[in-house]
Amino acid sequence: MNDMMGGFFGIELPAYNNFPFTESTNCVFCNSGRTALDCILRNLPRPRRIYLPRFTCDSVTEPLAGIPTMRYGCENNLAPILPDDAGEDDIIILSDYFGLTANHVKRAAEQFPGRSIVDATTALFRRDSDNKLPTFYSPRKFVGIPDGGIACAPFPLTRQPQHGESSAEFALHLLQRLESGAAAAAPAAQRLEDSLHGKRLRMSPLSRKLLNTIDFASVAKRRMENYSILHRALQELNRLPLPEIPDSAPMCYPFVSGIPKLRDELIDAGIALPLFWPEVLENTHPVSTEYKLAGTLLPLPLDQRYDRHDMNFLLRLILGE
Repeated sequence: MNDMMGGFFGIELPAYNNFPFTESTNCVFCNSGRTALDCILRNLPRPRRIYLPRFTCDSVTEPLAGIPTMRYGCENNLAPILPDDAGEDDIIILSDYFGLTANHVKRAAEQFPGRSIVDATTALFRRDSDNKLPTFYSPRKFVGIPDGGIACAPFPLTRQPQHGESSAEFALHLLQRLESGAAAAAPAAQRLEDSLHGKRLRMSPLSRKLLNTIDFASVAKRRMENYSILHRALQELNRLPLPEIPDSAPMCYPFVSGIPKLRDELIDAGIALPLFWPEVLENTHPVSTEYKLAGTLLPLPLDQRYDRHDMNFLLRLILGE
């Protein structure tokens, strides 16, 4: 026992203990996806260059200080347009977008054996069946925890971040969202984001405990069910080709349509639709595929908080039925 017996109560939560990852030398729990990438890179020979997709969040560049970076594009279906000048001393980062492009990643990685790292920050439930690809994850994009990143590799991650600090003071947004809604919690959520920049630490004790209170089997099942409802109704309208049945539970339903002003109408109706990613609009040419995706892709929510009634409500907003 590591605490006092008796006394006042804390928040009582269930213990499912089915988080898909187990911490080990090859799987390190970090405070963010950026730290997880940093952990992987520190355990590899320093590359000459790192190739990054143009269609990605700029935060992935934080751990790359001092390493020259190159960018590559993507097709309309999010398949990477692989660089033809990458050498044996270069590393390429491949994104599994929203947990829906695992096949693209697998084919691309086969062309860069031993030189690929998978960005699974939007693909928490993806699995490398052969365990050959170093991969970094961001579970806090899928569930309510104050911090969290996972670094997995087919080699020992002996150089690890320092042990994490308490995150309780930055977890206020979790309680405010529960009690007062998203608008009230937004300032605290932003303070959390700001607090994570520049810190290279292990996952906080609070996030570790919270991960064990979440039924990840149910989380994955609900996401798959909601994806199926949306895809059946929207696949004919969606200009982004998506799998009928995803390989893993997705982060969202990425919807690209020609319906005018749909983003504004959905936001006015109370649907959160973040841009993936605003910096892409600033850093790419307006005629590029990446620019068009960043401006038109709507990440429709389908997570475990919602059921088929919520999906049907969302579909009525989109289809006007």
